[in-house]
This record gives sequence, C-alpha cells and structure tokens, in this order.
Amino acid sequence: MAYTPGMNPSAGANASYTWDDFIALEEDDLRELIDGELVEVEVPTANHESTIFRLAGALSVWSDAHGGQGMVSGYKVRVSDRRGVMPDLQFYRKGNDAPAEQQQGLVSGRADLVVEVVSPSSRRYDRVKKLRWYAQLGVPEYWIIDPEGRTLEQLVLRDGAYAILASLEGEEVFRPGTFEGLEVPLAKLWV
Repeated sequence: MAYTPGMNPSAGANASYTWDDFIALEEDDLRELIDGELVEVEVPTANHESTIFRLAGALSVWSDAHGGQGMVSGYKVRVSDRRGVMPDLQFYRKGNDAPAEQQQGLVSGRADLVVEVVSPSSRRYDRVKKLRWYAQLGVPEYWIIDPEGRTLEQLVLRDGAYAILASLEGEEVFRPGTFEGLEVPLAKLWV
C-alpha cells in the first residue's frame, strides 16, 4: 500500500488505518476504510453517476414536500474505528438531519436511507459487507440498484437484519411505501 499525504507514514506495509486516516484523505481520493485497510473503489461510470443523479433528483423533489436532506457520493460514514464507507446516496428524514457539525463525515447518528449503485466489482461488497455494516449502524432502509441488471431492491431493517420489501426490474415503477408519494420509474434510471 502506497503512502498517501495525510496518512500515518510509520504505519508501514501492514498498516492498520483508522477513521482519522480515512477522513484525512484528499476529497478526490476514492478509497474506503475496510478492516483497517484503505481500499480503492472503482471509479464511477457514466451509468453509475447518471443513476445516482436521477434518483437524487426524485428524492429531492420528494423532500421539498416532506422535509429531509440528501447527500450524494463522498460523504463518509463511520462504521467503526477501522471501517468507513461512502454510500452513493444517503437520506436523512426531517427530524434526523445530518449533524451540521460533522462536516468531515458522520461519526455518530445514522441516515434513514442509504443507496448503493452496484458495479461488477462492488456487487458482493455492497450485498454482503455493506449490508451487514448498515444493519449494524441501524440504518432503517437500504436500496441496492444494479444498472447492468436493471434491478432495484428495497431492504428494510427488521430485528437487526435486512429483509427484502420490494424487488423490481426493467421498467417497473418503484413506489416505496416508506416514502409515501414517491414514484421512481426505473426506466428513467437506466438512461
């Protein structure tokens, strides 16, 4: 592992990086903190970014009417001192606003919704590790979107584990009951 400015240079090849190292990364450094290692994440494709843009737009319109705040790619979430991730999209409902004093990343608290747009290299990571970590944090809802497979899964936290509430594909319209009035035509996500 190469040394990155802001990292502990004495950590060496068998480094055990921490949350402090993770939040010290440059803004354009696309690594996540996985069990003490800073792991490169795949550079987002145009499809990935377009999917996030369109979904964030739909949630933005919904939040104008219902309240809440969304954040897209890059805002860091602390899972533990040796784990930190950057969900593709996070949403905080009215009354659970993202703490303004936590500008570098979310150290305490949790989003009400996290969304991951999977890529071929992140599929297992998003569906296994991040799923467990978001459950550990108590995030009530997790959406997994696969532009390549043209699928969207809505998972909700029940008794500490996620259960699939909805599984859609193709050109169906996503109407999550947890976001009353929100409609997301999946065909618009795949453009």
